[in-house]
Amino acid sequence: MGTSNRCLTLKEERLLRQVMGRRKDAARDFAVFRALLTTGMRISEFLSLTVAEVKAALSIERLLVPASRRKGEACDLFVYLRGEAREAFADLLRLAGAEGPLVPGRDGQPLTPRAFQLRLKHWAREAGVDDRLSPHWLRHTFGAEFCRMSTASPTETCIRLASLLGHADPRTCGHYLTMSRDDDPGLAVETAWRCRKRITKAQARRAFELRAA
Repeated sequence: MGTSNRCLTLKEERLLRQVMGRRKDAARDFAVFRALLTTGMRISEFLSLTVAEVKAALSIERLLVPASRRKGEACDLFVYLRGEAREAFADLLRLAGAEGPLVPGRDGQPLTPRAFQLRLKHWAREAGVDDRLSPHWLRHTFGAEFCRMSTASPTETCIRLASLLGHADPRTCGHYLTMSRDDDPGLAVETAWRCRKRITKAQARRAFELRAA
């Protein structure tokens, strides 16, 4: 299987969770892993977040990433912070300082995507998982799992997924329909993107704009 269009299988996800979840030295990496897996965010967008932004977002359970901070995208990204996603972001806040980047590197600046990719490869080897694993596989895993669990038509599924991933054109999500996670219902993970409490985009935008207040 090629790596450019790859997602984690259910078994691979389970192995990574087992290894990272029981290691104290993996606390930060595991929180980032879970946040990416349950939101589908790009690693560059995720690592641009600050402590103040995430604190504001957790208060309304919805996060805004402006289009100006998104790679090649013309629209804002709105991320639901519910269930495991909320827990992962809260864990990162506890590990971060009082202000600054949500995930700082050794120099106090935001951790680089390359640095996290190397950490992810380390844990992949520890778990016996393909060490070509990259952060983008986690975005693909979110998309593939959403399609696997969806009961809507392919068109409706792609429209909804495009909104969750921040794509302006739903057609860009068509490839997620054909990704396989091994389809083993015994290993299915709980979906974490459904939100019962409706927060409007305007409310999320206001929270973002007031984050430094």
